[in-house]
Amino acid sequence: MATMTYRFEPPAEPPADPRPRVAVFGAAGATGQHAVRHALAAGLRVTACVADPEHLPLSHEALRLVHADPLAPDSLHGVLDGHDAVLCLVGHKPELLEHRDAPARQPPRAALATRHLVAAMSEAGVSRLVLMGAAGVGNSIATGVLGLGRWLQWALPEVMADKERQEALVRGSALNWTVLRPARFSHAPASGRVNVGENLRWGWRAVPREDVAALMVRLIDDPAAIGKVLTVA
Repeated sequence: MATMTYRFEPPAEPPADPRPRVAVFGAAGATGQHAVRHALAAGLRVTACVADPEHLPLSHEALRLVHADPLAPDSLHGVLDGHDAVLCLVGHKPELLEHRDAPARQPPRAALATRHLVAAMSEAGVSRLVLMGAAGVGNSIATGVLGLGRWLQWALPEVMADKERQEALVRGSALNWTVLRPARFSHAPASGRVNVGENLRWGWRAVPREDVAALMVRLIDDPAAIGKVLTVA
């Protein structure tokens, strides 16, 4: 019987997914969920980083839910590998002056979470960051109508000081960052239109959360926004 030789080709590697990958921190929050939806609608692969995945009732073939808490830096190891950008929506629920003595109140920790996140991004080689800050920080104190910026500094001293530290950490980093400073939020339907700019006047009028989330997603690929602090009003 003649000798026959069979050659077996190894299975072809599946083609790499060309869609950019973005990690969203604060994804379970009211604005964060909008950011996840808009990023998916924009054709991005999304890693939703949440302390408890059960708090994000979303599913999509391009969505991955991971347990990653920026207040627990050990949970961030390896999470950002292979990502192109990060949206950071971690913050602190404001508590007005009359509520400061509530026993359940926790100190604001947005700056601490952001410090850990910036370190994790540097470790993973991810440079693009879009951060949701707050109006009433930095030079936007003076641009609030009728002294609103200074009122916030008086009414929410701990929260605003934490936001100042958070923004300073980002601005002092080597990342390609953009900071958004929204004023008041509303749960109104998206208007599809927001005013955004440096040194923009802002006031009591609320901005729909979904509009801010959509703007954050759009800014990921906007090179003109890198290194800018933008007020949203």
